[in-house]
Amino acid sequence: HYVFFGGTIFGLFAGIYYWWPKMSGRLLDERLGKIHFWLQFIGMNLAFFPMHLIGLLGMPRRVYTYAPELGVGALNLVSTTGAFLIALSILIFLVNLWRSRTHGQPAPNDPWGGATLEWSVSSPPPVYNFSVIPTVTSRLPRWRTERHGPMQDPPATPPEPIHVPGGSWWPMVAAFALPVLALAPLTQTLWIAFAGVALLITGVYGWAFEPFEV
Repeated sequence: HYVFFGGTIFGLFAGIYYWWPKMSGRLLDERLGKIHFWLQFIGMNLAFFPMHLIGLLGMPRRVYTYAPELGVGALNLVSTTGAFLIALSILIFLVNLWRSRTHGQPAPNDPWGGATLEWSVSSPPPVYNFSVIPTVTSRLPRWRTERHGPMQDPPATPPEPIHVPGGSWWPMVAAFALPVLALAPLTQTLWIAFAGVALLITGVYGWAFEPFEV
């Protein structure tokens, strides 16, 4: 849990903070973000580090109570305090999201100085992403353009209709096949497994070969 929380949960929140301006068009509050980080960081260490010591002292995992003479009451209290700090940090994060959606400062196209093309469109991006397919001449196209300018003037592009894919039910069909497949080994029923495979193939095939809408 120590490794999972520090390596995965923190990375998940980092991704949300990174992409939120592009997704929502609003900036998150930096002060609340720092409070969230430090509360979560301190809470994680208070919650999980004492568990190493508690285990070495002989307390087994996943028990709801323990003998007082084991001498782990204080460490368990510290661990519980850390868990409450984590919960408080998540609450602050949710408040930050709500404030961003209602009163957040509008986000620029590129709040982080990004190097790739998604940071060249508005925040949030239009449904068609790019009105004209960009010409890419570098692995870091925005940085190259900002530092050196375009290699050549872009050719005149005649007006063309923007291709926007329509809504589709096929991804939902493919997704519905997954719980059906998961049900097969639980019930040890062969026909459910075949039904799940057939449903998955149907959904993926329909999704891949669905007519393109303009």
